[in-house]
Amino acid sequence: MKSPSPSDAPGYTIGELARRGGVSRRTVRYYVQRELLPAPVGTGRGSRYTEGHLRTLIRIRELQEAGVPLAEIAGRLHGPPAPAPTRLAKPVTVPWSTWTRVVLGNGIELHLEGRRLGPEQLRALSRAAQEIIDQGDEK
Repeated sequence: MKSPSPSDAPGYTIGELARRGGVSRRTVRYYVQRELLPAPVGTGRGSRYTEGHLRTLIRIRELQEAGVPLAEIAGRLHGPPAPAPTRLAKPVTVPWSTWTRVVLGNGIELHLEGRRLGPEQLRALSRAAQEIIDQGDEK
């Protein structure tokens, strides 16, 4: 019986991970180089990324969108765990999903679940949102 190769391992290719994480392949490689993301399982074309890689990638994006610099993100990812909250929150059972935060204008933010918009779509959406807000200011 043939032993499993890295390409047989469950997980994502770099392209799949990048797409699911909402970043480019180059960004994934950069995060691995900066040791924000662990190296993939396997080498070369057979390398794969796991669900853990995807969770970490999404956490990095969330922190970046909150304005946290990469140097601080590294500390948060690899540092001691955060203290437990003093008040326990009710657990939420929601299937895992990826959200994209889009700033449409000053004070206008849109959150999209599981998808990304192209540049022309973003421009049109931004214009429409601004027009609606401007109409509200006129009243």
